[in-house]
Amino acid sequence: MKNFFITGVDTDIGKTFVSIGLALIETEKGKKVGYYKPLQSGAYQKNGVLIAPDPYELKKYSSIETKYSYLLEGEVSPYLASKLNKVSVDIEKIKQDYIDFSKNKDLTIIEGAGGLFCPIFDNYLFSDLIKDLQEEVIIVTTPNLGRINHTLLTIFALNKLGVKIKGIIINKMPKNPNLAQKNFVQELKSFTDVRILGIIKEIEKFDKKTILNAFFDLDI
Repeated sequence: MKNFFITGVDTDIGKTFVSIGLALIETEKGKKVGYYKPLQSGAYQKNGVLIAPDPYELKKYSSIETKYSYLLEGEVSPYLASKLNKVSVDIEKIKQDYIDFSKNKDLTIIEGAGGLFCPIFDNYLFSDLIKDLQEEVIIVTTPNLGRINHTLLTIFALNKLGVKIKGIIINKMPKNPNLAQKNFVQELKSFTDVRILGIIKEIEKFDKKTILNAFFDLDI
C-alpha cells in the first residue's frame, strides 16, 4: 500500500476525521500506520503545554504514532501562522521529516491544511508540497450544494499538476439528506471517472467503535 496525502475541497471539510478513520481502519487490518501533519496551525496552550489539535484528536482513539514538522499558534492558514509566529518554514526539513517518519511504516497518512491551494510560504502552496512528496491524493468532500464545483475544480487542478488521485471520500452524509445531497454521488459521477472510495455518514457519538463502523465499507 502506498502512502496517501489527504486534501479537502475546502476548509472544515473533515480531513482530520477522515485521516483518523483511515488510520484506525488500516490499523485494525494489522498495518503499522503513522500520521504526519507537515504544518499544524491552530495550536493552543493546555496545562502549560502547546497542543497540536489534529494529532491530539487522533490520540483520543489510538496510540498510532504521529508527527508534525511545524507547530504554530493562530487559527489561520499555515502561511499566515508562520509569519505571526516568526517561523521560517523549510521545505527540505518537511521532506526529510516525512522520509524519516515513514521508513518503518506500512502506511503513512499525510494531512494537508485547507484546500489544495492553501499557501505554505511565498510562492509555495500545498499543491507544490503534494507534487514534491509524490504520493497519491485522497480528496475529501461533502455532499452539500456547491461541492460538485469544488470537487471538480480540485480534480481538474490535480490532473493539470500530474498528481495521481487515489479517489474521493464523501464525508458528512446526513441521515436524512436533502434533494441535493441525495443526488450528489450520481451527479458527481456524471462529470468525473475518479473513483469514489466511500460515503461516510454523519455520526453523533464519536468513539473508536463508531468511527470504525463508519469507515468499515471504505474501498481503499
